Amino acid sequence: MRKKTKILSIMLSLILILTSCTANKNKETSQKEASDTKVEEVKDEDIDKAAKEILKEKGLVNEAVEKPVGKAYEVGVTPDDYNMDYDTSRLHALEEKKSKYYPKDGVKGLYFNTYNINKPEVYNKITDLIENSNLNTVVVDIKDDWGNVTMNFDTDDEDIKYSKIDIVDPEAFLEDMHSRGIYVIGRVTTFKDSIITERHPEWGFTLDDGSLWKNASGEAFMNPFLKDVQDYDIKIAKLAAKAGFDEIQFDYVRFAEGFETFGDTLDYSRGEYEDNKDMEEGEKRVAAITGFVQRAREELQSYNIPMSIDVFGYALQVRHADGIGQDFDQMANQTDAISSMIYPSHWGSGSFDIEKPDLEPYNLVCRYLDEEQKVLRDLDHPPVSRPWIQDFTATWIGEGNWMEYDADAVQAQIDAIYDKGQNEYLIWNANSEYTPGVDY
Repeated sequence: MRKKTKILSIMLSLILILTSCTANKNKETSQKEASDTKVEEVKDEDIDKAAKEILKEKGLVNEAVEKPVGKAYEVGVTPDDYNMDYDTSRLHALEEKKSKYYPKDGVKGLYFNTYNINKPEVYNKITDLIENSNLNTVVVDIKDDWGNVTMNFDTDDEDIKYSKIDIVDPEAFLEDMHSRGIYVIGRVTTFKDSIITERHPEWGFTLDDGSLWKNASGEAFMNPFLKDVQDYDIKIAKLAAKAGFDEIQFDYVRFAEGFETFGDTLDYSRGEYEDNKDMEEGEKRVAAITGFVQRAREELQSYNIPMSIDVFGYALQVRHADGIGQDFDQMANQTDAISSMIYPSHWGSGSFDIEKPDLEPYNLVCRYLDEEQKVLRDLDHPPVSRPWIQDFTATWIGEGNWMEYDADAVQAQIDAIYDKGQNEYLIWNANSEYTPGVDY
């Protein structure tokens, strides 16, 4: 009889916990605020065990996916979401985060250099091109390639104020773009930053003499291992989200090119991985970059705004580029959209079995997307594929290796995207000078 009474007590306790959204467990007392009924105090593990036995008897248990006992389901969240490895930042899917300006037939956009926005002739040319074609999106710099914060955001953050140059009034710009039905993506150059590293050299990488390391172009990079560094970029992204941008795009989400060849000559912190002796240096870099992408997604979640990232095209081929910290699969699995920079001019001879990739834009894009689609379809959370393609002529890659990128060459890349069953793309020209006559 006592055993039966105990089982009944456990079942009653379980029912109370599962059906109450406000139950407050207190291990110091057997009083339950949700009920006047007194039950025999039991341990949490006893409840878990009893719950599993009851569910098994009814054929309802799934060992791989279980809802933790004692926690009420959240509205709009299915029981399948309650497993130990579930990424809580995924509770809002891309469809739920799209603004009303997200194009129904997919994003088809141009890079709009922020420094041209205040030039009426360029501004009108870009807006006219978009309004009179199948284009529907612009990508503008919130934080440019040097680290300048180009928007006049209202903020008391001293670091952001230090980096601001206030080229654009975001409110007026967004109001005009949206009045034209144009989707606006705010680009954040993430870890390449020569401005804020002047104010915070400790955020960068230093040489033996204490000076800041810079690449051959005189550009400094911030240290992705540091939480302060990550926070800085995320703060800027949040300001853009508050201002009304439709999407945040992070570029340069990586260490400097070739970091694996010179990183050990620099002085810098590995952050939370500093004392981890079980991880190789490359794996630490991958963990830092992937961790940032996940953090950014989770922190932007409350703003209900999609997030995208730019990656090198070769990151797909390598899959695990630990020199710069980019693991294609891991990064893609943490973002809403991924924009691989697949400019034909940026591939070496023989890439995808094409001797001179810049001369074969259609074939290059087709073969790249063949490979990318195989990878993305195997991910738990595949993002939208939205590749960057080129509208510029790469004379610097050597005689015989390049051709003029006219309307046919640009159209060939777009045709390849559609022929592979996709409908989103972004077109890059650093000066926002786009070729006329493209059908888009």
